[in-house]
Amino acid sequence: MAAMRYVLLSGEQVDLAVLSKTGLAFLLDFQRRAMDDDDYFDLERSVCGPGAFPLQGSPRVTREVRQTALFLVAEDVAYRAGIRQGVLAPNEDDDLAPIEAIVSVSEAAEDLGITRSAVVKAAQAGRIKGKKIGRTWALLRRSVKCYEVAKHRVLAGKAAHR
Repeated sequence: MAAMRYVLLSGEQVDLAVLSKTGLAFLLDFQRRAMDDDDYFDLERSVCGPGAFPLQGSPRVTREVRQTALFLVAEDVAYRAGIRQGVLAPNEDDDLAPIEAIVSVSEAAEDLGITRSAVVKAAQAGRIKGKKIGRTWALLRRSVKCYEVAKHRVLAGKAAHR
């Protein structure tokens, strides 16, 4: 039987034979989601968010979790989706960096002319794309601009129905 290996973006090979059936099933489903263009931030939450399967019950990403084959491959799949979606780009140091401008909740609220809590609610609902890092939201400027356009369309539609 041929060895099952996955090649990471770094070129490192990961042996998938060490994974359980449920681990392999998770990775296959996760890969399908990534190929179906699930949002990068949703994929990333599935890897390292609260209750994520690759954490195997750990409340956070620890050094031990980060070294497991399941976590390495799932994180790589998410990174590849982020690159394909134009959210991430590899830089000279082989690290991944945001390709787009990122704005804070305060900046987004000022740009949109709404409250900070309204921006947070929109981000939590997925109407503004971003990622919660600790207690802070990092929002994609492009998504804030799209939200602004959608807000104006709703307001125009309401005015037309009066």
